[in-house]
Amino acid sequence: MLLTAISVGYLVVSGLQSHSAASEREVRAQTAGLVRGTPSAVQCGVYQVPIPPGAHDVEFYEANSWQADSLYVRFTTDRAGLGAFLARLGTGPARLREGMTAVEVSAARQGQVGWRFPPGHRWAGTTLAAPAPRPAHEITVDLDDPRNPAVFVVSTIRFPRRGRAAPGGTTGPAG
Repeated sequence: MLLTAISVGYLVVSGLQSHSAASEREVRAQTAGLVRGTPSAVQCGVYQVPIPPGAHDVEFYEANSWQADSLYVRFTTDRAGLGAFLARLGTGPARLREGMTAVEVSAARQGQVGWRFPPGHRWAGTTLAAPAPRPAHEITVDLDDPRNPAVFVVSTIRFPRRGRAAPGGTTGPAG
């Protein structure tokens, strides 16, 4: 009985410490905002954001919650890089709709990301839906300088809600 109580107590304390550390990391990341530099190879792979070689002015921000994880990435490239980026996502420049700003930054994330898409620019955008657990993409491109387009992409992975059956008859993570 005593061994069981000690083991359970250890697990509870360990779980609380782990949750606390994760919460602190999330708060630090959320207050930091955009990070200059390229996301890690793991982040690019998980969120399926293939940043083309030669891209510059790269910035990113990752937001995590129980319902969804999102990676916000901005970079500048050339026409070939834009084409390669879109091709790796299974689409092409023809899918970009002139005048469309597909990326929507919530008021809650505006402070961290700071992206605004005011009129007076040559915007083009598209959305790429995908079945869970694959990420969906919102893409907006600033074509003011068509030789050096600035790409804004939000890749979002949504998680099944608690209690709903996931494919295969299992329930998803709590959230």
